[in-house]
Amino acid sequence: MIKLVSLDVWDTLLDIDVMLEAIARGIDSIAGKSFDLALATVYNVRRKIKALRQEKKIPMDQVLPFSQDMLAEALGVDVEVVKRGIARAVIDVSDKKLVVNDAKDALKKLKKKGYLVIALGNVMFWPSAYTRLLLEKTGLANYIDKQYYSDEINSYKPLADAFYKPLRDFDLSPEEAVHVGDSAKEDYEGALNAGLYAVLIDKNIDVEYMRSSEKGFVIKSIKYLPEVLDLIK
Repeated sequence: MIKLVSLDVWDTLLDIDVMLEAIARGIDSIAGKSFDLALATVYNVRRKIKALRQEKKIPMDQVLPFSQDMLAEALGVDVEVVKRGIARAVIDVSDKKLVVNDAKDALKKLKKKGYLVIALGNVMFWPSAYTRLLLEKTGLANYIDKQYYSDEINSYKPLADAFYKPLRDFDLSPEEAVHVGDSAKEDYEGALNAGLYAVLIDKNIDVEYMRSSEKGFVIKSIKYLPEVLDLIK
């Protein structure tokens, strides 16, 4: 029986494209870099960091400074510009645009059904404190019992220990938890390998949801998550 629902944050609850665009605008306003150039650079560096992290080529406690330094170098600016641009993004980003469609309604339904709800996120360009602020700003934090981030727990998805930390806190087994996210590698495969149930959000599938393995599901939108959880016995 599922007791705990673990949720990725970016592109599961909050829209990463909206945030990265806000960062590009912030950097542009400070350093005079064109918005288009800044945005393209942010996406390019983000892809490289994800690959390096999956290959375990970045020390676990260095992902944040490494990614900020790498972005600054790619933009040809001091890292302080990157830090300030991100801070401005947190202040200026629209909370209405930031929330993924149907995310708040899905969270409300999960809480109404009595699930423990947690957020489990990796950190890259900004510290977890900023993500916490954004979840408060958007009101989503009101429906989340506890938040876990890689810079706080010294582990990151898809490593098994990132999924086990919340389970230890709530004294639950992997079979009593499901993790939901948009990354096939970090969220879906990571959760399954750790023994949890897993739900992958893939807007490109042709059906509302489907079972993809014994403990795995794929949904077109987070709006279908409550229905899928009813299928897990």
